[in-house]
Amino acid sequence: MWSFLSEARTRQLSLAWGILIIVGIFLSDFIRVLPSIGIAGLFLTSLCYSLRHRRIAQRARWPELLSFTLVYLLHLVTGLWRSNLADPVVRQDLVLQLPFLVLPLAFWLLPDWRAAHKRALWLVLIGCCVVAATSATSNYILNAKEINRTYLESRVMPTVLDHIRFSLLVSMATLAGTILVFSRDLSPWVRRITAVCVGLLFLFQHLLSARSGLITLYAGGIFWLGWMGWQQRRWKEVLWSTLLIALLAAGSLFCFTTLRNKIVDTLTDFNQVKTVNAANYYSVTARVYSYEVAWDIIRAHPWVGVSKVKLEEEMAKQYQIHFPQIERPHYLLPHNQFLYNTAAYGAVGLFIFLVGFYSPLWAGLKRRNILLLLMYLIVSLSFLVEYTLETQIGVLTGLFFIMLAGAPGPPATASDSRR
Repeated sequence: MWSFLSEARTRQLSLAWGILIIVGIFLSDFIRVLPSIGIAGLFLTSLCYSLRHRRIAQRARWPELLSFTLVYLLHLVTGLWRSNLADPVVRQDLVLQLPFLVLPLAFWLLPDWRAAHKRALWLVLIGCCVVAATSATSNYILNAKEINRTYLESRVMPTVLDHIRFSLLVSMATLAGTILVFSRDLSPWVRRITAVCVGLLFLFQHLLSARSGLITLYAGGIFWLGWMGWQQRRWKEVLWSTLLIALLAAGSLFCFTTLRNKIVDTLTDFNQVKTVNAANYYSVTARVYSYEVAWDIIRAHPWVGVSKVKLEEEMAKQYQIHFPQIERPHYLLPHNQFLYNTAAYGAVGLFIFLVGFYSPLWAGLKRRNILLLLMYLIVSLSFLVEYTLETQIGVLTGLFFIMLAGAPGPPATASDSRR
């Protein structure tokens, strides 16, 4: 068995486990354990490789790779401080956050990733998004009238996964695919297919019209265009890309009823913010009041918070005191990862989270890793409107693709740096 784990074979196994993680994310509604199997396989492969070769492959990069484990330690320490392992809420949270411990260790122990393997994983993500988007679009075509109506009720079309997490994955796939197309590291026919997929995903994001997806897509696109212009001086390509994006966006607004209805619903929602009772019916309004309730908790417990174990209970108390007009089924936890962490863990916990989660970003800036910066941008924007890291798919979306983009080895945009 030990002879089986050569460096080349370990890389092949890592690729296979990475594919299983990505495919498992999209199949998690049907086989919930599939992504966990991929993570466990990747970790065991890395551990066996390290024992076989008696070395830690990425020893020199421990600060950026292992910083993520601080997030897990934050959950572990506060959970045991406020409760104990007999509490099912604590056990569930520690299992949910386990990727923050296992994935960094795996990437720390594994050898450098081949650029071709990293590209393959991004192509798998793009392919999964295209298949899922095709399924959602087909269902929309069959039920267009009914689905269009639901968009005026703060709902969206059925998709695999939660529509918010799915829209983030579509943004990631679209931007990663764009970088692959412009880097010219793909063979001509794969590059053409990838370009078509990127275009289709761009259009689908507008058909889906999830606000988080559209914001992350355009913010990432603007950042990428600015990067390509200032860093690579490819102003002609920037100009043509901008014109194409503007044309597709205008066409989407004209063609997609879902997009127009989402705009109408969002404007209506914003106009209801001052009406407390509207939080029972409108998603943006409900989020605003969840922020106010969270701030009440933060003011009362500024340094160490109330813990994740007690957060829901404390939020409910504050809703009853300050906003009795809002019905219990519509009580929301703070839909903002930073507010969520501050209410749960206080300013001290928020600081630990920021250090642990964002330390690798500085390494990405130094290496000018545009793909890593874009993944961070997408995930960070989602933090402003969701508690992304408090669901299984949210943890994988917020961690795995960041780690993949920053994985040790030749970056996906190596050809860019050679030009």
